[in-house]
Amino acid sequence: MMKFTCYLLTLISLGFSLHACSQSFEGQWSGTLEVQGIKLPTVFEFTYNGQWEGTMQSPMQSKQKMPFTKIVANGDSIHAELSTFGIRYAGKLSADKQAITGKVKQGNMLADLNLSKGALKALNRPQEVKEPVAYKQQEVSFENALDKVKLSGTLTMPSEPGNYPAVVLLSGSGPQDRNSSMFGHEPFKVIADYLTKQGMMVLRYDDRGIGKSTGDFSKATTTDFGKDALAALEFLRKQGSVNGNKVGFIGHSEGGLIASILAGQGVSGLNFIVDLAGPALPMDSLMLLQNEAVMRAQGQELSAKDRQLIKKNYAIAKGPLPADKAFEAIRKNMSTVPGSQNASFGDELAVLVTPWYRHFLKIDPTPFIKKIKIPVFAAFGGKDVQVPAAANMESLSDHLPKNPKNNINIYPNLNHLFQTAKTGSHLEYADLEESFNPQVMKDMAQWILAL
Repeated sequence: MMKFTCYLLTLISLGFSLHACSQSFEGQWSGTLEVQGIKLPTVFEFTYNGQWEGTMQSPMQSKQKMPFTKIVANGDSIHAELSTFGIRYAGKLSADKQAITGKVKQGNMLADLNLSKGALKALNRPQEVKEPVAYKQQEVSFENALDKVKLSGTLTMPSEPGNYPAVVLLSGSGPQDRNSSMFGHEPFKVIADYLTKQGMMVLRYDDRGIGKSTGDFSKATTTDFGKDALAALEFLRKQGSVNGNKVGFIGHSEGGLIASILAGQGVSGLNFIVDLAGPALPMDSLMLLQNEAVMRAQGQELSAKDRQLIKKNYAIAKGPLPADKAFEAIRKNMSTVPGSQNASFGDELAVLVTPWYRHFLKIDPTPFIKKIKIPVFAAFGGKDVQVPAAANMESLSDHLPKNPKNNINIYPNLNHLFQTAKTGSHLEYADLEESFNPQVMKDMAQWILAL
């Protein structure tokens, strides 16, 4: 479900404010920020031309270099701040001016971020799409008129005139750009490249409030993202080269959930869906399975007491209490857990009462799955710890109406991101070189073209 990615993006998307009076900090600096067991390479670049300028980049999250806006430096010390996110960095330059030892602070979170002079070792991403590409691609924008949100994206299509199947890519949870960039991977760009070369039109777009899209991501729910998906579908169907009988969604994780819900609602103009690790269970049940699977991948087991605490937390979050009262009730429920009353632990619990999470926990996709009348291609990773394959495939198979064109498979060695995995743990996503499994791309392409 990638919710942890949402939190890490909030932390790592630091538009650090920098201003200083010493040129000792000029150049490129690289280091690693470790958060919740996940290591995130970080790069700063500083230049001085009468005033300080520079950028910050998290290569595992995005290729975007974010401009610095303010810095205060005094001798061998540097203090940087991003007030929008409540983030502060304090560092000290080494005697040989080849390293900065420092810490990042956000709220009650304090983490080491030590930087070395020089560039970061390049990530090996062999599936990276190289320019120029052998097809047409254009920057596009369209509007979700219901919410007055303008969505921006990229449309790719074969160069030759024709009448092509067309798909919209729907991203998983957390703030995603059009390429679904994370950990140096760009799986949606890889998928779009492959499918376009197979003779399809592909639309991928930045989530609302992300990249070039307008709107407020932090206040949006799964239902809101569903309305954005419908706007994308409507826009795609208006393109001249589209085969009007072959237009569908390809959704990953929450995107797969959205595709299933909209298919079950019988939305006009949707001819098929491809569901990649989309939940097929009530969300509170799924999240409990996710907790168990994540722990198991790390060699631990969730105790019966932990299960009960988690279930009660979900029940409170789903309930009618206002957010502040729900948070208090959850804190009380967790009172027997050591450290649970600390402010830093409270920040983690607060996620449970955000608008997205409370709405998400109430979703049960099974009534919608029962009403799907269009063809479905569904794929699950056998090592997925976020949407465990066996339980979700069973629920989907049991509830989906029979259709000879349906195709449901488990790929035994793949994780939630459809990478060939060792354990399936989210902690290894960044270390794997595969961005998206070629066999899955081949299978879904052949299935779409054969419809």
